[in-house]
Amino acid sequence: MKFGVLEQGKRSDSQSCVPAWPEAVDVACLSLSELRQRLGLIKRAEARLAAMKVETLAAYADRGGDGLARRVALEELQASKQQARREVETASQFSQVPETLGALGSGDIPAKHAEQIAKAASQGPVDETVLVDAARREDFGTFSRTLRDHLHEMSNDDGKSLLSKQRERRKLSFFKSPDDGMFIINGRFDPVAGNRMEAALADEERRLRNNSDAGDQTAFDQRMADALENLICADRDDSKPQGTTLVLTADWDALTQKMLDCRLLDGTPLPMSEALRLACDADILPGMFDTEGQRLWVGRKYRSATEAQRTALIIRDKHCIGCGRTAAWCEVHHIVEWSRGGPTDIDNLVLVCTPCHHSIHDDGWTVHKRQNGT
Repeated sequence: MKFGVLEQGKRSDSQSCVPAWPEAVDVACLSLSELRQRLGLIKRAEARLAAMKVETLAAYADRGGDGLARRVALEELQASKQQARREVETASQFSQVPETLGALGSGDIPAKHAEQIAKAASQGPVDETVLVDAARREDFGTFSRTLRDHLHEMSNDDGKSLLSKQRERRKLSFFKSPDDGMFIINGRFDPVAGNRMEAALADEERRLRNNSDAGDQTAFDQRMADALENLICADRDDSKPQGTTLVLTADWDALTQKMLDCRLLDGTPLPMSEALRLACDADILPGMFDTEGQRLWVGRKYRSATEAQRTALIIRDKHCIGCGRTAAWCEVHHIVEWSRGGPTDIDNLVLVCTPCHHSIHDDGWTVHKRQNGT
């Protein structure tokens, strides 16, 4: 398939097969560096087009109202009703962030980054200059974490108002599909509720996987469906509490004798008042794990990691050491394998997700400890 390049320009190399726009170019004859450069041009072009769309819809809404703007988006962009409403809402949000819109229009920041800034600014105070600068340098995942931390810092109330607004936006839809009669669930939850639900689902999915027959070919998403059904429909009299359903981390200030910088496991900042509320209904696990009764070094007595070991690993590793997947979905791996005499001791254990675990056992991957302990 052939496409025209997005900007004029030729290499000094006479053998280059990259013609100036608007001639067609066969991407099969481009070098890796030329293909990478092409992707950069596409990113900038997409950003500029996104800025044009935002400015156009905003101007249309100013003159004809949001309803007419949604109708035009429905017809001219051939969008769904939901998408048209979202497009007009996004255009309105950009009116509060002129610096972001300028960076988007010049192609300096990706459209998704800019939309995050505009949405955040519509919900609370932000330092637009700081966020635009970060958006120029960071990938989407890194920037999302930067934005969460920034909103927490700008809230001026330890993030309580931010969490309250997130809770106000919680929703769940549960409906029967007219196509095949199956039920569909779709929802949004605040970070505390989401982390608790993720931990419970991961624990139940792991239990189902461990209890299944060796020949069971149930797929992961099928076990997830079974796990949710079990958790929702469980007999409350017979159901037992989950293990460690939610892990919080915080720093201890020895000078003030107070906890600081409390966060959920995924790094989301948490108001200290919310952490104290959660502590009222939860077991408190000490951060000093090498104490009597914690059983972090059990040698060859047990093959599976203890609850205390798993909690300590979640706090230490935070996520899969291979790909970074959330710790709730990780398994415990013996660095020196159990079958080769490896002990179930905390310094011989790491968190890995299922695919990375298979890579270790089936594809010859190995785990190495760096000098800094990671």
